[in-house]
Amino acid sequence: MTEAAAPMIDGGTVLRVRPFTVVQQGDDFLVGDSGSAVYVVLPDIGVRVLRMLAAGRAVDDCVAELAAQDIDVDVADFAASLIDVGLAETAARGGEAGPGPERDQAVRPWWGPLASGTAVWALSAACAVGAVGLLAARPSLFPSVNDIFFLSTPVRSTVGLVLMTLVLRAIHEGCHWLAARAEGVHATFSVSRRLYLLVFETDLTRMWGLPRRRRFWPLLAGMAFDVAVLFAVLLIRQAAALGWWHPGEQTARVLAAFTFIQVAGIVPQFFVFLRTDLYGVLVAATGCFDLWQVTRLDLRRRLRLARPEHLARLAAAHPRDLAVARWFVWIYAAGLAFAGWFFVAYFVPATIRLVVWVAQTIAAAELGRSAFWEAVGFGALLLSSRILTVWVAVRDAVRRRRSRARAA
Repeated sequence: MTEAAAPMIDGGTVLRVRPFTVVQQGDDFLVGDSGSAVYVVLPDIGVRVLRMLAAGRAVDDCVAELAAQDIDVDVADFAASLIDVGLAETAARGGEAGPGPERDQAVRPWWGPLASGTAVWALSAACAVGAVGLLAARPSLFPSVNDIFFLSTPVRSTVGLVLMTLVLRAIHEGCHWLAARAEGVHATFSVSRRLYLLVFETDLTRMWGLPRRRRFWPLLAGMAFDVAVLFAVLLIRQAAALGWWHPGEQTARVLAAFTFIQVAGIVPQFFVFLRTDLYGVLVAATGCFDLWQVTRLDLRRRLRLARPEHLARLAAAHPRDLAVARWFVWIYAAGLAFAGWFFVAYFVPATIRLVVWVAQTIAAAELGRSAFWEAVGFGALLLSSRILTVWVAVRDAVRRRRSRARAA
């Protein structure tokens, strides 16, 4: 099927601009449509021309007003760019032109302060300090490998650990969603991957329509939940160690398993090369716009793997992204090297061993016996993440191919 040709832009062209937000970040402005989650970076003059076009003024009219002020802007090319990214369309296709509404920054709902106010920040900080303090004061509370096996058999323990982890990670993502809604921003859930690891994530793209100070809590809300749960569990275990209450042996094991899950969930957040929550905090704190892509392009250049189009995109990158990428690229490269080593040394051998063990157990066990069904259930549960990761990788590759085809 032949795609429609790009609309011709001439002096009489009038645009119908989608409702947009404008947020100043440094010397530039983030302009976007919260409905489609499309955001672009514009200088001050770009925002000015956008507002003129959104008011229903023709291209020649904008050029004339700017020329009277001795300002030279290719308004036709700018209008074509707005159409290309989906922020506008010609009035002929979109109907009568009219004032394009400029949206105010997202308004918090009445319950917003309850989910993202100062009290929540203070409580989260207290939990973080308390958890670190308890682990430092009583090292025996720190999780060990033995804490994984908290049920009668290793198989049941692993299955229980996976199920508990899934529930806690789902709540973690729910906290991101709730914090975004508390800021008046729409968020969605999705299944994605970090290299070869399957992850659940909350799409917070629409936060680009918020000032930087309002982006931090939605990014940190998941970790705040993890820290709060960890602190509560550590307090309960500390109370037992002091003899204030006497849990049974199984309850103590379950609490230790919870500690393991939470620590194992918090520590990887510091692996910013995997685009974790703390990577998002880093981007917001440094005022970057597209740090991830610029870092990847910079690494390609350093390794002499960059094609001309890569170098062109790197040269056109925002100065702030280029400045931060100069040092972040070393963290990214070291992280990739570590992830590659872990994949070869542990991930692949563990997956092969798991497949062999499941196959041998199923073959040796009698059909219908508990050992048979335990092996089937255990294998299906642990291998499902690998299978889903492959499916997500294929899905993303297909989407990239289609995107390149549309661009061509």
